[in-house]
Amino acid sequence: MARSSNLASNVLGELKHVQARQYPLYNAILKHAFDTHQPVFAKSIFAKRYAELSDDGEWFANQLVANSCLEGYGAQQIWNFSNKLDNDEYARRVRQHALDESRHSTMFISMLNLVYPGLDLDHDTLSKIDDMQPKFTPTQHPDIAKVPEEERLFELESINELVQVHITEIRALVLQYMVRDALLKHAPEESHARLKKFSDSLIRDEAKHINYSAEIFEDYASRGNNKDFFYQMFEDRLCDFNELTKIELEREDIEL
Repeated sequence: MARSSNLASNVLGELKHVQARQYPLYNAILKHAFDTHQPVFAKSIFAKRYAELSDDGEWFANQLVANSCLEGYGAQQIWNFSNKLDNDEYARRVRQHALDESRHSTMFISMLNLVYPGLDLDHDTLSKIDDMQPKFTPTQHPDIAKVPEEERLFELESINELVQVHITEIRALVLQYMVRDALLKHAPEESHARLKKFSDSLIRDEAKHINYSAEIFEDYASRGNNKDFFYQMFEDRLCDFNELTKIELEREDIEL
């Protein structure tokens, strides 16, 4: 995937791979937001710095563990978010997202073992790695009971939160292509085929997560006077996300 101002077009291209329906309003809103506030994670310096850091095998191994941890944490947070949603259909889709994130947590550890076969980790480290994987399944997962009504998120609040999740998933999609390059750089040749399958699965799932929220946004923006409001909401959330990303990059001493 190209990391450039063409990111919106690239995202829409990824949606075709998961048989997404047409989203004319969402497409226009996404392109407008990206033209107004180019995503920091789509800039070439972002990809260049990741490539430089991932040249270090120890850094990349730690990054795979960190990704597992983040996916596991995300699965739990997303599940909690689903219980706050008053809309049952939104909640159902978000719960599926959480199941995927939980599976990704385990996949990153599988990829770690393929990239670094024979990696010798002590018992405490292995135990901590295992603990951070929620291992949700369609039949074994947290409660689906909604929070009390006064704590729920109704339509406007739900959409606002989903836009944040959506932008995070777009960044995750960009990152998966960077991760794939590093995986194949460090892994033995005999692991490449399996790693490509893992990577393909991760990329497909990120596209699915972008798709379900894009469908919600299209339906929401199509009703009443929501279109103009949604344009502004998406632009504002992307601006906020860029500021957070800049802070993260400053910690890595990366200048934009």
